[in-house]
Amino acid sequence: MPESLLARALIGYEPILDRDGNALAMRATIALHERSASQAALYHALSALVPGGGSAIAIRCAAAFDDALLDVEPVDSLWIEVPATLASTRKGQVLLDAMHQHGLRMVLSGPPADALPDELLAAFHLSLVHVDEDRRATAPTPPDPALAGRRTIPFAQEGVHTAAAMRACFARGAAAVVGWPMDDIPHGPRRTGTSPDHATIIQLMTMIARGDDAPAIETLIRRDPVLAWRLLRYINSPDFGLTVEVQSFRHAVMMLGYARLARWLALLLATASKDPAMRPVMIASFRRGLMLEQLIDTGQDERVRDEVFILGVFSLLDRMLNESFARLFDTLRVPVRVRETLVEGRGPYLPYLRLLEAIESGHGAAVMRAVHACSIPLEHCNRAVVRALAAPDLLAV
Repeated sequence: MPESLLARALIGYEPILDRDGNALAMRATIALHERSASQAALYHALSALVPGGGSAIAIRCAAAFDDALLDVEPVDSLWIEVPATLASTRKGQVLLDAMHQHGLRMVLSGPPADALPDELLAAFHLSLVHVDEDRRATAPTPPDPALAGRRTIPFAQEGVHTAAAMRACFARGAAAVVGWPMDDIPHGPRRTGTSPDHATIIQLMTMIARGDDAPAIETLIRRDPVLAWRLLRYINSPDFGLTVEVQSFRHAVMMLGYARLARWLALLLATASKDPAMRPVMIASFRRGLMLEQLIDTGQDERVRDEVFILGVFSLLDRMLNESFARLFDTLRVPVRVRETLVEGRGPYLPYLRLLEAIESGHGAAVMRAVHACSIPLEHCNRAVVRALAAPDLLAV
């Protein structure tokens, strides 16, 4: 498959979230300029960028389905989104059954016109139903749990934009939701007590007890933006007594030491948040950090790599803590270019942050404008997105 396929595609993404707020997969919506492009060609192009053991990516694309899919090497972390119209035809059912037997993982998009054959039901991990098309949303009574238990394909609801809508979907029996349920987060109660993820703190304390090396501990800290922010604020506080400012997570771990880090984590553990409503924000922050590392050519400059990752994971911190960046950074000195971007809305990193926002919104025209503003090739952007989406999700531990 020619590599140029990704040079003529627009990719947006959104998470598929389970009841605990963990990402079952990242759904990549791909618009191809080539009408002749096939699902097989796209699958092949993406599989070259997806490492083994990474997060799942659900591929949503209008490219043609054909027998060439039976020649691709199946990748467990790539899911193919199948339109219900294809699953409703006899020819499509034969192809989908063959794809299932071949080992390709699939999700069904939309309700089929008629009930699917029993032997085909096992081919799909999820059935995606838009909230605007779901009859359960207007049902006068909650679904019967006994009937819901007989559902053969677990269903996920797409088009979910608020935490309230997410909770309603799960109340109706959804196994997952698709979207960014964050629109109502900035307008909720003040969350000055928002805390790092409970599971992350537990894992960090376990790693410290095992004596794991500092780079491994740093890697996990980078996945939790609130924890990372608090660590840097703590170690750079006057009470800590350092004469040198610490701006690297690894440096912070080394300066703090395992014993003092374990004590500090124990204090955080009592206030660790388990609120599923905050998980989408954390997922978005983590992926932003990874994408910025991929998008910006840091060369061998570890300082720049740390800066852009910090920028990504802190870029939604105002929503997590319901506080302005200016006030947040009054107590935490971040790198100058990070502050320029988030507080002053300027600087060399700002175009890249605007690009990430456009990709998350899924608006193709906005993505193209943002790519041009960054002066990077579209293919480079798409590769960065796919690699970041495929990275292991340590938020789900």
